[in-house]
Amino acid sequence: MKPRLTIFDEPMLYTEGLSKLLTQSKIFNTIDICNSLETLSKHLKDEPPEILVISSNMFMLTELFKSVETIISEHNNIKIIIIGNCYDVIDIRKLFNKGIKSYLDKTCRYNEFIKSINALLLNEIYICDHAKERMISFISNEQGTRNLHIRDPLTRREMEILKLICDGFSSKDISEKLFISINTVETHRKRILLKLNVKNTAGVVKYAIENHIID
Repeated sequence: MKPRLTIFDEPMLYTEGLSKLLTQSKIFNTIDICNSLETLSKHLKDEPPEILVISSNMFMLTELFKSVETIISEHNNIKIIIIGNCYDVIDIRKLFNKGIKSYLDKTCRYNEFIKSINALLLNEIYICDHAKERMISFISNEQGTRNLHIRDPLTRREMEILKLICDGFSSKDISEKLFISINTVETHRKRILLKLNVKNTAGVVKYAIENHIID
């Protein structure tokens, strides 16, 4: 039996064009389009598809993590494809940890989209070529910097700020959330980098993931 596909994206011109192309491929039994969260929620409740395509147009990244987690917890048979805005390696890894089965950059062509569909139908995962190249580069660049032991333990406040950094909050957001000045946040950021022996936010997030501080 052919699977059902739902596309959660905008604008309509793009989604309708993709739907017509996919209809010609005769891979799917039905193809539905949702352009709002309300429509998607109702559709998933009434007629959950086998495959769901979600575009990064529809969510901020932190919201996307939560939405994927919620959808998988409620419909664990749905296979999710994320069309991302060239997310970095750590964010892609987190999306797979949350339960997606395929990741494609927005720059991917139609034939690679079809490759991802075919992989999912074989119960495999799929990562587009561009994202694979970033992963290889990331691993190569990090080979010499794996000595991530902490010189001094993080304080409770530093741990709190580290988790907020990993959730994508800016220094301004953190200062407002914790009722402290931006200068204080920046001081904590510098101390965290020093203690973790990393150079930037990507290194902080990588450390947090590898040490199970965040999911």
